[in-house]
Amino acid sequence: MSRFTFPKSSPKLFEAMLVLAGKLEDNPRIPRVLRDLIECRVSQINDCSFCLRMHSKSFAEQGGDPVKLTMLPVWRNANGFDTAERAALDWAECLTKVESKDAISASYRHLLDHFEEDAISELTCIISTMNAWNRLGIAQHEFA
Repeated sequence: MSRFTFPKSSPKLFEAMLVLAGKLEDNPRIPRVLRDLIECRVSQINDCSFCLRMHSKSFAEQGGDPVKLTMLPVWRNANGFDTAERAALDWAECLTKVESKDAISASYRHLLDHFEEDAISELTCIISTMNAWNRLGIAQHEFA
């Protein structure tokens, strides 16, 4: 059961979130399969089953390796993730958990080995937006 329905309660804000999501779709700096992988990891951390299900499905539709989804919770100790994916996953975890400024700085320095500044900016927006969607879903009590 839902506590409130964001699209009905705040239609203009919901529309703004959809516009932002659309803008992220229009920017090809981060491949869709990597974006889905990042969105799945952020949703796992935030315990948002609704978003995890949606982005897992998209990841598979984009041809993502299903083993990566299985190994995603333990990606640091798993084979099969390339160095750019590892850098992006670390950045996603650092920004989602926000445990240490030093860890965020180290993660950012590692990102620079794999991504240009504009791609890092886009990746950061993907992570931030996914965190916002997760929190909206959790606040609405939309677990599936």
